[in-house]
Amino acid sequence: MESTEKNKPPYLLLLLGILAVSTAAILIKLALPYASPIAIAFHRLAFSAAIAIGILLVTKRDQKLQIDRKQLGLLILSGILLAAHFATWTWSLDLVSVNSSVIFATTSPLWVGLLSPLVLREKVPKRFYVGVLFAFAGGLLIALLNQGDSGQSTLSGLLMALFSAWMIAGYLLVGRKVAAQISTELYVSYVYTIAAIVLGFVMLLIDKGYQAYQANVYLVLFLLALVPQTLGHTSLNKAMKYLPARTVSLALLFEPIGSSILAILFLNEIPSTVEIAGGILILFGLFFASSAKANEA
Repeated sequence: MESTEKNKPPYLLLLLGILAVSTAAILIKLALPYASPIAIAFHRLAFSAAIAIGILLVTKRDQKLQIDRKQLGLLILSGILLAAHFATWTWSLDLVSVNSSVIFATTSPLWVGLLSPLVLREKVPKRFYVGVLFAFAGGLLIALLNQGDSGQSTLSGLLMALFSAWMIAGYLLVGRKVAAQISTELYVSYVYTIAAIVLGFVMLLIDKGYQAYQANVYLVLFLLALVPQTLGHTSLNKAMKYLPARTVSLALLFEPIGSSILAILFLNEIPSTVEIAGGILILFGLFFASSAKANEA
C-alpha cells in the first residue's frame, strides 16, 4: 500500500505534463489568425524566458550562477536550435492540421537515436531501426496520400514539422552535454533567453518591425508560455527524477493523441483516414524504437 502511494506523485506529474504540452498546438492555432508564426514563436520564448528567470532568482539565490566559455557556447547553440524548432513547428501549424504537424514533430526520438552513435558514442539497439522503418512508412503515407486542398501547402507543412523534429533532436543532443553540468533553472533561463533574442531579430526582419496585438492575443501567447512550456516541461522534468527516462519518453507519445482530441473539441479538426493510419504507423514505430533495450544492440 505504501509503495502504491509513493508511485502516485510521479505518475500524476507525468499525466499533468502530457496534458499541458498537448495544449501547445491548440493555443498556436488560436493565435495564428492574429500573429505570424515567427511572432508567436518569439512571444512564447520571451514569456517563457521571463518566467524561467523569475523562478531562477527565487529558487537559486544562494547558488553559483556563473558558467564557463565552453558551456556558454553550447547554450548559444542550444538556443539557436530551439528557436529554429519553434519557428518551423509553428509555421507548419499554419499549413497543415494539428494531427499531421504534431505527429511529424514528435518523431524527434528517432533522430536522437540515429545520431546518438555519432554524437554521443551510444549504441543503438537493432530493433530501433525497425521502429524507424515503421515511422518512415507512416510519414510517407501521410505525405503522399493526404494532400488536402493544397498538396503543395500540405507537403511544405509536413517538411516544416519534420525539420522542427530535427532541430529539437539537435537541441536535445547538445543539451545533454551541458544540462548535466548546471541546474535546470539556469539552463532553461539561458536557452529560452537566447532563443527569444534570435527569434526577435528574425521577427523584426520578416514582419518588418514589431506588431502590437489586442489583449486577448497576448493572453493566448502568455498561456502558450505558461501551460505547455513552463508547466508541461517542468512537470516532465520533475517526473524524470522518480521515473526512468524511457517511461517518460514513451509517455510523450500520447502528446499527438491529446493534441488531436483537443483539436477535435476546440477547432473542429477531424483527422482524415490517411492521417489516422499514418499516425498509427508513426506512433507504433516510435513506441517500438523507444522501447528497445540497450542490451539488444
